[in-house]
Order: sequence, then C-alpha cells, then structure tokens
Amino acid sequence: MRRRTNAVITAGIACALAISLAAPAYASDAAPDPIEGDALAAITAEAIEAHYGEAQADPVQAEVASEVEVSPQGTSGEEIDVVLPSTPAADLEGDESSAAPIFYTDATGDGVRIISTFPSKEDVVDLAYEIGGVLDPYLVQVGDSFKVLDANDQYVVDLAAPWAIDASGRYLPTSYTLAGNELRQHIDYTGAIFPVVADPAWTYAVDHASFNLITGKEKATPARVMAELRRCFNCSFPVANAPRAFPSVGQTINLNASPFTMINVAAPVRVSAVVKDGFNFVALPGHFDGADSTISFRFYNDRSGWLHISVAALIWKDRGALANEANRSVASQTWANFLANLIRQRTL
Repeated sequence: MRRRTNAVITAGIACALAISLAAPAYASDAAPDPIEGDALAAITAEAIEAHYGEAQADPVQAEVASEVEVSPQGTSGEEIDVVLPSTPAADLEGDESSAAPIFYTDATGDGVRIISTFPSKEDVVDLAYEIGGVLDPYLVQVGDSFKVLDANDQYVVDLAAPWAIDASGRYLPTSYTLAGNELRQHIDYTGAIFPVVADPAWTYAVDHASFNLITGKEKATPARVMAELRRCFNCSFPVANAPRAFPSVGQTINLNASPFTMINVAAPVRVSAVVKDGFNFVALPGHFDGADSTISFRFYNDRSGWLHISVAALIWKDRGALANEANRSVASQTWANFLANLIRQRTL
C-alpha cells in the first residue's frame, strides 16, 4: 500500500466503518480470560486500521501519564503538550500484565493520535487530557471535528471527531467537553463488549482569521461567505482557471496552481462535496500533489464572531522535506489570500 505524505496539512476526520475486532465476543457481564500483551496490541492496531480505512504504522505504547508533544510543522497552530489520563497506581505496581488501560501514541505527520485500550470494564478510567501551553482554550465545532482556540481567538489545533469501538465492532456514543485546560472524552459503555478502543486525534490545519483585514466584514457568517461564492466563485478563489459559477459536485476543474501567468502547474480537481460551510476537492491524475489527494475548505466564526478559513489537505506525493515545506508555505499564503479576497467583496 502506498503511504500518504502530509505535505500540506492533515485533516484527521475519521470515517465511520463497522469492524469486527480480532477478539472473542462475550457478554459484558461474563468473566472471560484477560486479554493482554501482544493480543491486546493487535486488537488496538486492527481497530485503528479499520476506523481510518488504511494500513497504519504500529502504534507506540506511551508511558502512563506522560506528555505527548504536538508540533505544528509549518501550519498556523501553536505547539502544545498533551498529558495522558492518569492510571491508578495500584494497577501498575508489581504486575506488568495489569497495566491497564493501555495508551498508545501514533504519529500522523502533522499531529498525533492517542489511542486508549480498555481490556475490561474494571480498567475504565476517565479520559481527561491536560492541554499545556494554551491560555484558556475553548472548542468550536466545525462539521464533525473541532477547533481548539485560545483566549485571544487564535487557532491552536484540530481535534478529529472522537470515536470508541467495542470488541463486537459497535461504535459507542462518545463526545468531548473542555473545561479550563482539561479535555475530556466521554464514552457511554452501556452494553459494551470489552476490550474497548478509543481515540482523540490531534492534527493541524492551515487556519487564518480576519482579525487584521479591516473592511467591516470581518465577522461575516459562513452562510454569507457561501452566498458570495455562489454569486462569483473566481472573484475570490485565488487559483487560476477557477470558474465564475460556483462548481457543482462531480464537476472537473483544470486549475493552474502557478503564481506566474506564463507557467502552468497542473492541478486538475473534481468537486467531491459541497456543504453549508464549505466544499471539498479531490485531485485527479496529473495533479502536482498526486491523484486522490484531497483538500477541504471550511468557514467558521469563533466565539468573538471573527471569520476563519480552515483548509485541510491529505497529500499523496512526497517531494522531500524542503519541497514539502515550500508547498506548505505557498499553500498557507494562497488560502490567506482567499479569505482576504472574500471579505473585500462589496456584496458579501
């Protein structure tokens, strides 16, 4: 299987796939033999692969209650430390086989997944993650995922939609809350068949806000933005060959990503989705990022009302570290221009 390169930014939005884990199916009130060691690690790896729909690197087991660093790598977020939930010390002293729950970290290019595996009902602990280095963070939901912003409405990091799967392959109801600097993943274990695998994924996107773009329209809503784009798409979209009419799902657009009029950088895309707050493209053969690369555009308002654009891409083609970083930089400036163009529109 080819490996994806997160050359611009990662999306971290999970797909909802039913799975059958490599674990015995048993009633939650029975007393089965404990599942541990390599068998438990295999269950965790299979859950990750099934959920994300592709082969994953083996997750690395983290030390209990250790900090995991999440670094932005050329995007607009902040570097943060995430402290794993604490595990009762009694479960860890003198019995290596009962060190549960088991936490794994799995790097995703521009982020990290923190996977929690609970072998049995008795091993369940509160999934409370401490976010370090951020002043009074808060959550904004955008689609199925979440943005973490700080007290000054500055973008910090993305959180993928939370998920939890039991041993029968059933997705359990789960949600986030953020109080102070403590993020909690809440899971409803009613009727769950253990082991249960859960995962918050922390990733970065290019995120630009309209703080310094003084036009009087810095707090336009996503609905107004989408209406403006439907009025005239290429009046704001900053890539050559974009159509004037707002593109429809399935439409092919032969974009030219070069900033120079005499040079063509082929970027053919197909519109894969249009939603109330944005749209998605998928790259076609001949695209400089590689066929099947994806990019999503979402508009949202923070709690102070400022308009943000969030752009997340999954890139197949790896050009090496220097070229990838240059690509990130150009992409970030291009999408900053997109936001600036929008709020300059007289009809917004």
